[in-house]
Amino acid sequence: MEFLADIFTPQHLRLLWRGTGVTITVTLLSGFFGLILGLLAALGRMAPNRFSKLIAGAYIEFFRGTPLLVQLFIVYYGLPSLSFVEPLPAYWAGVLGLSLYAGAYFSEIIRGAFAAVPYGQNEAAQVLGLRTTQTYQYVLIPQAVRNAVPALGNQFISLIKDSTLVSVITVAELLQAGRTVISRTFQPMTVYLAIAFVYLIMSNFAAVGIGFIERYYNRPYQKAR
Repeated sequence: MEFLADIFTPQHLRLLWRGTGVTITVTLLSGFFGLILGLLAALGRMAPNRFSKLIAGAYIEFFRGTPLLVQLFIVYYGLPSLSFVEPLPAYWAGVLGLSLYAGAYFSEIIRGAFAAVPYGQNEAAQVLGLRTTQTYQYVLIPQAVRNAVPALGNQFISLIKDSTLVSVITVAELLQAGRTVISRTFQPMTVYLAIAFVYLIMSNFAAVGIGFIERYYNRPYQKAR
């Protein structure tokens, strides 16, 4: 215990705690913006307009087909080299890069969830005289959300772990904070194991929350009184 107390001093614990907070906020913001981008890209892929399909398809293929680390370098180091682009702070460059990356994967999950809804549901809505917006609101979206939640949840958990890569563009998240502690204590094994344990806790908390959401959407329908 004395050995651990020498490594995890109050100063080092505060540093790791701040890094954990940065990791959580980066992940939540990236997940939120990525979900919006994913929905827009999915709608673009499903739209009858060929231009929308082309733009959405190009976005998805690029960000799914290239490494996340390269994408972060492009956002943080590459874009500011253009004369008309202002450099972003490292934190927001990390959020932007992760959001674009996550959105590409979220979009395919969302598109697949809509595709899994039987086409007969859409036809039934038309027979009932529902408008397109009503069909999406009352028929397609509730069923698509139920289909998408498990896969979206798994992708979000992966995003928690992918957030470690923003440390390479100097974002002071958990891994970066851990490296600072290692540089002071020269105990990489102990510190890295502690960091891994923190990520395990965050992933398990996310899994529990996603499980609650899944059970909510899989609950039996209540009979109207």
